[in-house]
Amino acid sequence: MRQQLIDLSKEWPALFNNKPNKVDEIYKEIKNILSSITKKSNHEDYIKIKATKGVANIPFAPWIGARDVRLADKQGEGYSLVYLYSVDLKKVHLSIAFGTEQFIDVFKPKKVAYEKMREAASRIQKVFHNDKNIDDLVLSPIDLTATSKEFRQEGYEQSAIFSLSYQIDNLPDDTKLLDDYRKMLDFYVDIFENPLTPSIESLVNAVADPINFQDTKVKIKDFQYRSPKKTKKKAKNKKKVKVKKRRSDRSAFIGRKGEKIVFDTEKDKLKKINLNNLVEKVRWHAELNEKPGYDITSYDDKGEEIYIEVKSSSGKTINDVDLTKNEILAMLNKKTKEKYYIYLVTNALTKPEIEVIKNPSERLKDIANFNKILNLFEKMQGDFNIDLVTLNLDFRK
Repeated sequence: MRQQLIDLSKEWPALFNNKPNKVDEIYKEIKNILSSITKKSNHEDYIKIKATKGVANIPFAPWIGARDVRLADKQGEGYSLVYLYSVDLKKVHLSIAFGTEQFIDVFKPKKVAYEKMREAASRIQKVFHNDKNIDDLVLSPIDLTATSKEFRQEGYEQSAIFSLSYQIDNLPDDTKLLDDYRKMLDFYVDIFENPLTPSIESLVNAVADPINFQDTKVKIKDFQYRSPKKTKKKAKNKKKVKVKKRRSDRSAFIGRKGEKIVFDTEKDKLKKINLNNLVEKVRWHAELNEKPGYDITSYDDKGEEIYIEVKSSSGKTINDVDLTKNEILAMLNKKTKEKYYIYLVTNALTKPEIEVIKNPSERLKDIANFNKILNLFEKMQGDFNIDLVTLNLDFRK
């Protein structure tokens, strides 16, 4: 193992510069060694070893990871046990780390995301403070000599929870390296199997700064039509309503934040118009495990019920929304459509703003693909089913 780690650091520059190299051969040898340890440790049924040379681009440094396939489907969204080389190829770290994607997607700018990663790592460290039996564990960010140019490595530095660090020119012998890996692998599996280990979504939620509604002035405005995006013309037979799967955990996290903002905003609105008797009747359906086709039941200035579907983003604008079957049915139903609203919550994690679409069945009737939504509505009266349909908010008469 020692020689393979040294050889990999020597061969990587050739791969990176598209010159003949032995990286594939070395990767294969390392994977065989690690797979053997996995088998001897009785973890082979759920631990998978992966060594990557990148997908679109060759990474700045090697990466060899083991992950429990009982975790999230995507490598970037779970926990991994991974060998990470520094960009200068002078160090290699064996780290138990979490994926960076959700943090970078939720927290802006990257500096804030990195701070939140360290806060999350600290939380995991506290949970397993008395469980580790490995000498010389590093609890601080690892040094991958990364700059903003090497943004993936820069993120990996901050996502490391427990690490062992080695100098390439002073690696321990094979016995020590293999024993370290075995101990870290057992520790990694213990972390996964412990019921106290949070999902990455829960970690993100735990370290997010709560939005104090009392200190936040939420801007509310009527919906403004968007200018159509400039896109290449497509053949007529390719024009379809886009149907897709539900969004990821990180989008669900932002969605919940948006719903909380609307929930608080509606209650505050009723207080201001002296309808205090209705404040406690405002209903946040997701929190009650209800799915009526909208997120919030509130009241207008006449004290009559209104139904609010919330769509949220951490960005500055929302140009399309995903609609479920229940949402489409409620939005177009004769009994509810005139009291149905879509609230677009932007900057949901920082300075939230709300854009209100009242009676979208009327307000959005000139949207390019709205007629196709109407056609789907007719089919939904039977057994027809969908997961999500995207409604573009580009305005085209």
